[in-house]
Amino acid sequence: MKQLIYILFLVLVVTSGCKKTLEEKAYSATYTKDFYSNAAEAEAAITAVYGNLYGMYNSGAPFFASDWSADQTFPRNVVGRNTLTQFSYDPAYSVQNSFGRSNESPMEIWKRSYITIESANWVIDKVPSTPMDAVRRDAIVGEALFLRAYCLWTLSRNFGSIVVKTSPTNSIDNAVVGKSPIDDVYKQVFADLTKAEQLLPDYAASTAVKGRVYKQAAQLLHAKAALYNGKWADALTSAQAVITSNKFSLVPSFTDLFTAAKKDLGRQEVLFDVELNNTTNPVRQSQLHFFYAPNGSSDYNKGGAGGIYVYSAFYNSFPAGDTRKNLLATSYTTTAGVFVPQASIDTRLATKDLVLMGKYKDPNSVGAYGSNNVYLLRLADAYLIAAEAEARANSASATAYSYINTVRTRAGIPNLTAGLAQQPFIDSVLRERSWEFYGEGDRWYDLTRTDKFLSVIPTAVNADYPVRTPAAKNKYFPIPQVEINANPLLVQNDDWK
Repeated sequence: MKQLIYILFLVLVVTSGCKKTLEEKAYSATYTKDFYSNAAEAEAAITAVYGNLYGMYNSGAPFFASDWSADQTFPRNVVGRNTLTQFSYDPAYSVQNSFGRSNESPMEIWKRSYITIESANWVIDKVPSTPMDAVRRDAIVGEALFLRAYCLWTLSRNFGSIVVKTSPTNSIDNAVVGKSPIDDVYKQVFADLTKAEQLLPDYAASTAVKGRVYKQAAQLLHAKAALYNGKWADALTSAQAVITSNKFSLVPSFTDLFTAAKKDLGRQEVLFDVELNNTTNPVRQSQLHFFYAPNGSSDYNKGGAGGIYVYSAFYNSFPAGDTRKNLLATSYTTTAGVFVPQASIDTRLATKDLVLMGKYKDPNSVGAYGSNNVYLLRLADAYLIAAEAEARANSASATAYSYINTVRTRAGIPNLTAGLAQQPFIDSVLRERSWEFYGEGDRWYDLTRTDKFLSVIPTAVNADYPVRTPAAKNKYFPIPQVEINANPLLVQNDDWK
């Protein structure tokens, strides 16, 4: 935001000071007078919004900041990266900045989210008056509303009370905005998604554009945001709308869902993702592939960092026969065909019972970067949201059981034990979510939204992280101090002052 304000200030100074002597058109990221004049420019504008979102997941920060704080995966214990796992960061993110780790930190989430929101605001403001096909015009605005809602929700679940900016920055006067309470953030999220649901077309596999969102994606994000906001009935209704639309279905094989060569198959389950490739121009890649693969060239990819591993306790928590465990491994094979046992996976770590995670495995990667897409919303989430919301709103009914058992059936495990009371059933759903969405940046937020992180995290330890003691303030990350310095209306969260 600071950079955006600075650029805008320069543009305003230059154009106002030279107006009398120069009549040339200004071309910059903030000049929009002659843009959005036709369909091609409207399409370019919404493509840019998606591109900004890709910038956030290219760094991996939305997954790193959350997953390294939780109880499933952990980073190799190096200075700057270990602060998230040890809860030793500060509002200035001093260590991350000092050791070049800021792009892996919550700072990146804040920066990239607001860049995306700014570009979405221009689309929402300008495209409605663009002369073009009305149906496509509405869909473009609906996509921008969805993406703005997604970023606001992402910001709030990471930072709590955040800045809600719903107009483009076209002057110094509206360049800075103060924080809004969490309830007001969610009001805007729900308003954006409700309108997006009205404007977006239904998903149709035969005509869908890869990486774009449709009505069912807005409904699923609505369901998930409502779950986070404690609106159980709304969460249930929206999740059910996705399920009963029959536009998507679970991929029969969990392993196939995460096989790079079969990602087109995955589209039958994935409602929203970040599309990646490592062979076409432009190349779109993410550090997730690089970090999760073992060090060197292997059957995981051609240039892994050995940067992230799975806690053995999580690996051992799966029920017998659960096929989701098949994407976790205690050995690997190098490209040269050498078998590497568990004790030798990474001798740089004190922990010897290391476990590898293969959701981003791509043996045909180009160098360190695979072509697996980054999944952000998929149908399994609709089933588990519906199960939890039904149990919270009503009871652990037969309907709630049917939803969780649909996911368990795909995983190859028996139905959940019948007759559970409300809270044990909800706990079972949360455990199911952990097994289903590991490595997808989901678990930490389940722990924080249910206030379980204070009791769960201290048990997720190993030789590299023998003690982990989160405090209540760690429910949300501190707002980056650099942003507070740049925005006179922005104040730090109370717990981090």
